[in-house]
Amino acid sequence: MRTPPKLTFIVLSYNYADLIGQTIRSILDQTVQDFEIVVVDDASSDRSCDVIRSFVDPRIRLLVNEHNLGGAGSYNRAVQAACGEYLVNLDADDWIAPDKCEKQLAFLARDKVAVLGSYANFVDYEGRRPSRGAELEAYTNRQLDLNAVDTWIGNNRLVRSSTMVERAAHQAVGLDDPSMVRAPDYDLWTRFLRAGYRFSVVPEPLVFHRVHAGSVTYGDPRGTFLEMSYSTLQNLVPLVEQKALWPSLLRILEMWIEDGIFVTLPPVERYRLLGMLTRFPQFANFASFRAAIETSGKSEAELVTSGRRLFALVNAQADKLREARDYWQRAEARAASALVSVNEAEARAASALVSVNEAEARAASALVSVNEAEAGAKRAEAERNSVLSSTVWRATWPLRVIGDRLPHGGRRTARTVVTIAWWLLTLKLPRRLRERRMVQQTAFGASSGGPDRLI
Repeated sequence: MRTPPKLTFIVLSYNYADLIGQTIRSILDQTVQDFEIVVVDDASSDRSCDVIRSFVDPRIRLLVNEHNLGGAGSYNRAVQAACGEYLVNLDADDWIAPDKCEKQLAFLARDKVAVLGSYANFVDYEGRRPSRGAELEAYTNRQLDLNAVDTWIGNNRLVRSSTMVERAAHQAVGLDDPSMVRAPDYDLWTRFLRAGYRFSVVPEPLVFHRVHAGSVTYGDPRGTFLEMSYSTLQNLVPLVEQKALWPSLLRILEMWIEDGIFVTLPPVERYRLLGMLTRFPQFANFASFRAAIETSGKSEAELVTSGRRLFALVNAQADKLREARDYWQRAEARAASALVSVNEAEARAASALVSVNEAEARAASALVSVNEAEAGAKRAEAERNSVLSSTVWRATWPLRVIGDRLPHGGRRTARTVVTIAWWLLTLKLPRRLRERRMVQQTAFGASSGGPDRLI
């Protein structure tokens, strides 16, 4: 039985024959090689499948849809076929850095979360930085609390191709809604949030994400708005009620009213949407929700009435609502500022502690130097005393006395004489004496018949 891999890469392919080769190569070049690649081709009409089959690697599995299922349907098929502990999402027009998986797995070893993303580099179809690159990266590449409801109100700041998802958690949350086309990722992430799973992000750009006209996400603003509104009602509003986050409900209402797409909706559709904030009917999927928004029916009269009244109330109390919003924003800003102050104080305390430790280390080093100097002074004093008490020093005393009474030039001569005498006495003379003693002992032994005669 084959051991399941650590990772399953999910690549959704549809008419990207000129790009998917780079996508697959970036996976094969990963520093972590314990993976499989599940590619689902959604009935492409170009050479995408030929490009995929050109890679001869047993870890690549190609699943070809008989007819077009759409992104959500293809994704569900890939998730059901996956065997890895983690699912690594990668769109067929994106690519990743060689150490992406290594860095994300290292993060998960320290902090196990269900959904882990990363920062992203935004590129155009040709792989170059687009004119809006800085703007897009500023939107996603930020330190945000993805575990907070407010972070997800009207925003999806998690790039799908950056994510690594725990497969067991995904199975608990469920598959994508096949009727969603523009924002199934947003729906999936908010379902993770509602189920209590945790998010995090590696603050490094580990994925290259293409933004171009063919991208599904940016092609239909109205569809994207309605899908995100459905997910907001389905996943975020229940969390607001569960945790009594009433300012967040106000933000949802304000976000809708100020959205440019909301203004373009027919009035009756606006009223139905607002009415669902007060009475959200049960829908089987997004398609049934959209039908309820766009089609008239007597059963929805109460919903329209509720929405109209809420809209009138909002308009009448707009200033107070904005004041309430501004109050909460100021409160959050003050809390953030206080946290920054605490962090700065902790940093200063840590710096002061380092300075104290360095000062103590310098003091200890100085004490060692003092002790070494004292020991050297004692050795020098002992050597001086040894010299002063030596026979040679006493023997050369007359020469030193004579030298001190001579003129300056004569003193140098006298010191030279003393030095030579010192050398002779300390080096030559003892050696001569030892040699003479050895000769005498040798002569004595020979005249007495050898050393054995002494016994």
